[in-house]
Amino acid sequence: MGIPGFILAAGKGKRLHPFTLHTPKPMLPLLNNPIIHHSVSRLLQANIKRIGIVISQNDTLITQYIQKTFPELDIIFIVQEEVLGTAHAVMQLEDYTKKENFLVIAGDSLFHASYLQQLGVLHNEERNAITLSLEKMDFNQMKSSSTVDYHDRQVWEIREKPTTLDDILSDISSAALYVFSNSIFNLLYKIKKSIREEYELATVINKTIENGQRVGGLITDKVYHFSNSHDLWRFNVEFLEKSSNRRSNGNLVDPSAKLSKSSKIKNSIIGENVIINNNIRIENTVILPSTIVEKDYSNALVQPGYYETFSSK
Repeated sequence: MGIPGFILAAGKGKRLHPFTLHTPKPMLPLLNNPIIHHSVSRLLQANIKRIGIVISQNDTLITQYIQKTFPELDIIFIVQEEVLGTAHAVMQLEDYTKKENFLVIAGDSLFHASYLQQLGVLHNEERNAITLSLEKMDFNQMKSSSTVDYHDRQVWEIREKPTTLDDILSDISSAALYVFSNSIFNLLYKIKKSIREEYELATVINKTIENGQRVGGLITDKVYHFSNSHDLWRFNVEFLEKSSNRRSNGNLVDPSAKLSKSSKIKNSIIGENVIINNNIRIENTVILPSTIVEKDYSNALVQPGYYETFSSK
């Protein structure tokens, strides 16, 4: 797929505080690599080689990591000076799309590379103005996402963050991955802020439909949204179960970590520069970088000075 792909990574990640107080959400770890590492890798697997990343002002962590980790790639960094919504982030891309179709993915969501390819192919085959990634979702999740009227292989309406059951169009939601035709910029600059004081893509999508242009969609059976701390913990545990890099007892341990020989660790991820003291028991736990572990943890997400525990995946 020869189109460019853009990762939106300027969001503040407030729902993941305090884990994102000093770390951008896309830099939080999944199997001891930042989420954005996996995002770039999956774009490359989908044969998307021209990549841009939208970052916030003064964000050097993402830039430095990507340049160090993918030195062979000419990745573009685009600064969103004010974080005013997803549509506002897409506005920043016009000078980098070269008047062609382009893919946009949220920096806190992961999709299989094969699905990225399928979405691009569908966009071209159906000659859509916009093609949405779609997923099944219950109402409680939709309240912080969207609801979509989708039938006959088309999207007919989208509503952002529904608040009542009467607002629900279906059990299908938009999944933070889009393919756009370049004509989208004609509409982007005409929309107004929503009641949430943001420029939202839902407004652009509905205007596109009102103008008689086709908006398509493709339902995915698997997407990983890192929306909150529970997501960060459970996806790490889920990916660990499938990882080929696990040590004995099902652990993934960064080489810089220092583990006491008397500690007992099972099915856990131990991050960079972690120190685990004597006689510590850890199970189904993710220890973030530079943490000194002085107590037992089970089903936990732990960073220096703070942790959360969870009942189940």
